[in-house]
Amino acid sequence: MTPQQPGSVRAAGRLTLVYIGADAEVAPAESLRALTGVGAVFVPADLDAPLRALVSVPADADRLRDLDPVDPAPALSAARQSGATVVAAGARGPELARRVRSLVEETGDVELLTVPSGPVFDDCLAGQSLVSLLRVTRILRERCPWDRVQTAGDIISYSLEEVYELADAIAAGDRAEEHGELGDVLFQVYFLAVLLDEQGAGDLGSVAESIERKLVRRHSHIFGDGVAETPAAVRGQWERIKREQEGREGIFHDVPATLPSLLFSRKLQRRAAEVGFDWETAQQAFPKIAEEHAELREALVAHGPIGEFDDPEVAPATGGDGRTDGSSPLEMRHDPHLRHEFGDLLFAVVNVARKAGVDPELALREASQRFQRRVEGAAELAATEGRDWAALGLDEQERYYQRAKRATG
Repeated sequence: MTPQQPGSVRAAGRLTLVYIGADAEVAPAESLRALTGVGAVFVPADLDAPLRALVSVPADADRLRDLDPVDPAPALSAARQSGATVVAAGARGPELARRVRSLVEETGDVELLTVPSGPVFDDCLAGQSLVSLLRVTRILRERCPWDRVQTAGDIISYSLEEVYELADAIAAGDRAEEHGELGDVLFQVYFLAVLLDEQGAGDLGSVAESIERKLVRRHSHIFGDGVAETPAAVRGQWERIKREQEGREGIFHDVPATLPSLLFSRKLQRRAAEVGFDWETAQQAFPKIAEEHAELREALVAHGPIGEFDDPEVAPATGGDGRTDGSSPLEMRHDPHLRHEFGDLLFAVVNVARKAGVDPELALREASQRFQRRVEGAAELAATEGRDWAALGLDEQERYYQRAKRATG
């Protein structure tokens, strides 16, 4: 149920949810005034003394009632019908607010008012949670033996790992997992900001201010007098502002060389497109794949027939490699021309994917996961029939693979 504001249609009962905050020093004046002249005022049972004393002044101590912030339902079951007020105060205030809202949604017969009203209430909850996380991060940096010795170079590897885990959760459509992974990524940002603060190079606040200014500057069609009515126009304006207002120089400005190869190539292609060097459509770019495919085929044919062991990592350690003629796997791997042609083909595929609006990294990841799922399914199908899939010939393996493909998608 969406929180209602004063003047809306009344439900059978009413609850008022008042945000006070984590500390007595920063309690909103509007929230304190809202506690004057009301009925029962429920506060978290574990509320610290300064906050309890602050709330008891406008609410009168004899009207305060304790409730369990983890399970507020018993305390509110009867009071909600008579217009009770719940104070979201203390470290667990945001958690209490979420639980009260959940109760209101479950019953459906209670009007919920918030103070402050509207989106400001949610902003207050979010702000408190973000500040609380910053405090925890600082404590870990000061007191935890492991966190004390970390550098930005150490942390960035974990940050990349967390981003990939987030990508997996999004690709899987697992919203609960996505929620958790977002928290992991957020903590990486906080920790890096704390390290920045230690070096006198900024802090979390200045980081937020900087990206806010950048977003406002680059969205002049929202915050200024610019005009951009299509996604393509927005992107063009974004890149133009970077070049003209932010002094970005060169066609391939700010393309990190450390990017994964698929992302690196797509980024370069985008930069080239910004100066007009690009196909107009994916259909126009598509024939390039066939061209590069043919050139790669010629390069492979030049090495002679391919024997039993195509991968040097799985070829026998001793003895022959299963070939009667043609190049060895190591010779092929070290052929710069062959590597060149493979690169051109991959680059052409990335280009078509970009023009089609498909992220090649995610597409390849999903394809790899499908392959993994199908091979595991094929092995399981064979096992149910008393057969070892890994010991079967390729034709029989393929039959099980196709069965798994039909079963798992």
